[in-house]
Amino acid sequence: MTLHIPDITPEQDTLSAALAYARAGWYVLPVNQQTKHAGSVLGKGWPAKSSRDVETIIGWFAGQSHALALHVGRSGAVCFDVDRPAELPPLLRAALLTVPGPMQSTREQDPDRGHYLYAVPDGRSLGNSNGQLGKSWGEVRGRNGIIVVSPSEHEKHADGGRYEWTRTGPLPQLPQALAEQLPYASDASDAATDREVKAFLNAHTASARPELLAGVLTRFTTAVAAGESRHAAALSAAAWAMREAAAGLYPAITAAHALQQAFVAALAASRDGVERTLPAAQARAEHLGILAWAIAQTAQADTAAVRDAVDERAPRDDDFSDLLPPGHPQAPPPFEEDKSGVAADEQSADGVDLEALAFEREVSHELHRIRVREEAARRARKARQGPIQRPRIVPLDEFLSIPDEPVAYRIDRLWPKGGRVVLSAQYKAGKTTIIGNLMRSLVDSQPFLDTFAVEPFAGKVVLLDDELDETMVRRWLRDQGIQHTPAASVVSLRGRLSSFDLLDPETRSEWAADLRQAGATVVVLDCLAPILDSLGLSEDKEAGRFLVAFDEMLKEAGVQEAVLVHHMGHTGERARGASRLRDWPDVEWRLVREKNDDGESEPNAPRYFSAFGRDVDIAEGLLSFDPPTRRLTLAGGSRKDAKHRGVSAAIVEFLTLSPGVSGRQIEDAYMAAGHDQKAGRAALKALVKEGHVKTSRGPGRAVLHWLVSDSAASFDASQDQNVSDVNNVFAGQGRCVSASQDRVSIRENDHSSANSASQDQRTKTPGHSFDASARRNASTHRAGDASVRPPKGGRRTDASPPAHDPRDPHDLLPPTATDEWIQIDGEWVNTETAEIRTEEPR
Repeated sequence: MTLHIPDITPEQDTLSAALAYARAGWYVLPVNQQTKHAGSVLGKGWPAKSSRDVETIIGWFAGQSHALALHVGRSGAVCFDVDRPAELPPLLRAALLTVPGPMQSTREQDPDRGHYLYAVPDGRSLGNSNGQLGKSWGEVRGRNGIIVVSPSEHEKHADGGRYEWTRTGPLPQLPQALAEQLPYASDASDAATDREVKAFLNAHTASARPELLAGVLTRFTTAVAAGESRHAAALSAAAWAMREAAAGLYPAITAAHALQQAFVAALAASRDGVERTLPAAQARAEHLGILAWAIAQTAQADTAAVRDAVDERAPRDDDFSDLLPPGHPQAPPPFEEDKSGVAADEQSADGVDLEALAFEREVSHELHRIRVREEAARRARKARQGPIQRPRIVPLDEFLSIPDEPVAYRIDRLWPKGGRVVLSAQYKAGKTTIIGNLMRSLVDSQPFLDTFAVEPFAGKVVLLDDELDETMVRRWLRDQGIQHTPAASVVSLRGRLSSFDLLDPETRSEWAADLRQAGATVVVLDCLAPILDSLGLSEDKEAGRFLVAFDEMLKEAGVQEAVLVHHMGHTGERARGASRLRDWPDVEWRLVREKNDDGESEPNAPRYFSAFGRDVDIAEGLLSFDPPTRRLTLAGGSRKDAKHRGVSAAIVEFLTLSPGVSGRQIEDAYMAAGHDQKAGRAALKALVKEGHVKTSRGPGRAVLHWLVSDSAASFDASQDQNVSDVNNVFAGQGRCVSASQDRVSIRENDHSSANSASQDQRTKTPGHSFDASARRNASTHRAGDASVRPPKGGRRTDASPPAHDPRDPHDLLPPTATDEWIQIDGEWVNTETAEIRTEEPR
């Protein structure tokens, strides 16, 4: 692959840029943003540590702020770092103009100042000397040289300094005339280029003393076992082996493979549990840098002296082959054909499927990190827990021989002692208000919702609030009028949620210590969703992770009971998110708003409370609200009951205005007012059974209905008792309009004035009363017409009401029954006792 500069933008992140440079054939390394020194991050021996390995590069730059540098000499390039373009020597100026290569600008105000790159000709080794080109214009970067590149930030960016490529693409070969002005490199501290490594390994194949390689390997493994740096030991062993390979004692490729395998094995495990480990691919890439550095050192080696020293130290009669490590390859394949060893990095630069290779390396690296995290977490848990005693296996007869203790409640029938509660509330249903009521009841031992007795306890109630502003929490709790304020504490987490990272063991223990010091017995968390957001956890999959950590904190703090507030979905009536949110609590409390006919919840809609769980089953009940004190009371009656009350009230009102009508006419009337047919039939049957309505036979098979004398007043009294305290849960909202209020406004006027009154003077509540046209229609029906069903679509609404009621006063009273049993909807009803039978009485 031709060495080139890829397209890099200043806005690109450093990691992706480093990988792009590596794919283009460059060895890269991280350096300090301020000093830009080559060894500022990698330290001593950095020339052997620059890399094109994907995993190594990710480890250097992922989540770090290092600057990015190219190892010019090892990559096979030379750079002319021009600081003063006006002072360029003529030959260099001519070369830069006639053979332009990639150029990186380093000054915004001087576009010719920067880095000019060329490929080093074959057979040449250029160092950092300017040679015959002089020094006033800038510097040459060759062996042991680096340049900092885009997208790194220039240390003088405030003064116009920058790293920005103005030309990219392949590096042209350095013109011969210019190369002759530069001396050969004399510094062996840099690493050899890839071409030089390959040439060295292919050139040195003699094998005069192959048994001597065992001594090199033994020295490396002994040094590692003694605790020496594995990298330093590998540098020493590789330099020794390459000198002897250059002297013809054993093949260089054989020594390279043997040392690589030993190095990979040494980095596969940590000697003390803290020392770094590397996957095999990454360790091989690191060893390639070590090998390149070692080969560079042989340029100054005296091979004859090396052979003489070996003959003196180890006579030819000695045999060291038994010292070779098990599995050591005696005859490795040629360097060009290697698929997994020294040539792997070369193949990554020239490879056909570099993206797939990079992906697999990243996957391997991530798997390794996951295994390390899981093992570290396991050890940390074991260290915190100490010795764990497993529970004993108990025979059933022994298990059942222990008598049951009576169920004890913190809040009677609502919250078992030691239990967890989740309060699931619809949007803006008043969950903060009900939590304030709960705080007052727990602290002052007052009945919760004026209904459920509270068991007093020692300790404190701690409220962790992350939704409301601190001033609003203070005002709402002050409205509650809590008497024993020292028994409660408040933590305002809004804007401070990062401090509540319970997934971090250290943070969790700190919170547990704070709660324990505060004397917390009950913790109320309002609410869950903001915390999950701050931790980056999804409600539908990862809420359980927080709940486990929350339980651990409570246990460590000695907290016995807790309430967790969570939102319901926008359309449903269950806690949104994972089913784990419903498995975790012992009891689930629910707070919902009544919906209108369109399925929407109005701001002033009635609120309903219910509870279900272990030893808890509280049916849905209506809540009443007192705005000045923000106190809630369980008034009773479900949404179904409210619906039944509404249609019953409508029937009573209709019969008050239109006595002696048939069931069909009653049904048409309440359905026209928006009530459900099934609910209306059940309500009419209940009114008959309860004695509010009497029936008798009419013409043909018709059954006529009358309101029993004084039943309207008694029915209104019972309904008024149920709805008189119904208010909206929100502060500042008025009471809900009740059916009884509408009926009273009708009965306070005579029939004529009721029909002629202004529409503005009437109270209309859907589901509770008829509109004006329905009342006019009701007043025009005579008992004698009861058997005739009116046309579909309702009655006429444009007829003027009569000035007075034309009916005989006797029509307003139920007739004397000639037969005490009548049939209604297939059932027989006794008109005197309201008894109901399914078969016709004899």
